[in-house]
Amino acid sequence: MDLAFVLIHGGGLDTWVWERMIPLLNFPALAVGRAAPGTNLNRLTITDSAQYIQSQIESSGFQKVIVVAHSIGGVLAPTVAILLPQRVAHIVFVGANIPPEEKPAISIFCPSERFGIAVWLRLTAWKMSFMDKAIEEDMRKTLCNDMDETTVQQVLAGGKHPEPPALFYEPVSRQKMPSISCTYIKLLKDQGILPPSRQDEMAANIGAKVLTLNTGHTAMLSRPDELAELLNGVASEVNV
Repeated sequence: MDLAFVLIHGGGLDTWVWERMIPLLNFPALAVGRAAPGTNLNRLTITDSAQYIQSQIESSGFQKVIVVAHSIGGVLAPTVAILLPQRVAHIVFVGANIPPEEKPAISIFCPSERFGIAVWLRLTAWKMSFMDKAIEEDMRKTLCNDMDETTVQQVLAGGKHPEPPALFYEPVSRQKMPSISCTYIKLLKDQGILPPSRQDEMAANIGAKVLTLNTGHTAMLSRPDELAELLNGVASEVNV
């Protein structure tokens, strides 16, 4: 079967976050970035990032793919499907942000959370090291609550990647998305980014089938074997 996974990481992370899980998958996998080195992130749109992912998929030679989108990566997956309607066979959202139609990703959060996201975007963009302690304390609570200390240290070291503000502030439209099936993996121990009740809303926004995983927000690091098992199961049922 000519099928592969395309892995879109969450906010502040990078392609390295999938390294533990990739060897456990039953199909080839491509972990994609969302901006070429040196890109001005402030000018990047959702479509720009999706087109960069499109170019990576096309370069890989994979003809049929399952797009796996984690966290804020959820806003990119539908546009990737729009750009590659003949290649994207299925989308799996992992604890992902799927805002209502024509709303931005940040709209799903309460005002205090929106303020925190705005501050985080600026601090990571400006690389303000004197704020590292505060950022890391928040990361421990929101990204690392079910991890061993070795994994926590890996996240703290590699989880401050700057992000395009458009991922959070640009309205998202799925009207032109091809008619493909979607799965939402609900992370039951997510204690800060997207608690389970909010994940239910996200899944409903796109009509996804819901599976559950008893992990925190960064499941590909804390429980890579369990997440891989779910993804392998989804892939076994995808018709290509």
